[in-house]
Amino acid sequence: MKSTIKKIAPLNTDKEETIKSLRIDRQMIEIHLKRLTELFKTDTPEQIGQKLQGIILRDNLFNAIMEEVVRSFEVTFDDEEIQDIAKHLVNQFPDKKAEVINEIAKKVIIKKMVFEELAKEWNITVSDQDVNDSLEQYYKFSNQSIRQYKEDKNKFEGIRSVILEDKIANELIRRFYKIKVDHEAIKKQFEAAARRQQEAELNKNKTESSQSS
Repeated sequence: MKSTIKKIAPLNTDKEETIKSLRIDRQMIEIHLKRLTELFKTDTPEQIGQKLQGIILRDNLFNAIMEEVVRSFEVTFDDEEIQDIAKHLVNQFPDKKAEVINEIAKKVIIKKMVFEELAKEWNITVSDQDVNDSLEQYYKFSNQSIRQYKEDKNKFEGIRSVILEDKIANELIRRFYKIKVDHEAIKKQFEAAARRQQEAELNKNKTESSQSS
């Protein structure tokens, strides 16, 4: 990468924090929901919803950990690299402003470089067998063809990168075990959001009914 990173302090794994409310990005929810619906075609909407909540919880926990992790690194960004990544993000986040897209691009760069550093420091690797095993499990679960991933080196390496990221994320969550999620508070947040959604739908139906009568 054109951007550079330097570790300036050890990770503060003793950081204590309790997450009592979630940051929810509606565009990311739509992306996760689309992926889950395509992957778990036989699941009910309730089951998809439970999986989505699990992803949102993990994302928030991971983001809290990463906010602490990046304090241990000094990053020098390359402007051209930011713009290159931002171009790809525009299609994914069409409603976000340019400055927001650039901030997301910076987070993409930071995550990639931090993970590369941690993979070296913790000696975390992904073998060809790991990739093949993951592909076979995906085939058994989804009955989707995996031939393209085995025959295309770039796609095969893409799966390796996904597995490596997952390994490092799991290790970060394990090491930063003092950063916790208040599940009862989160449950109340979801319940309140559901009530607001129901009220909005009721008001919408009343408005449509009054307009048609």
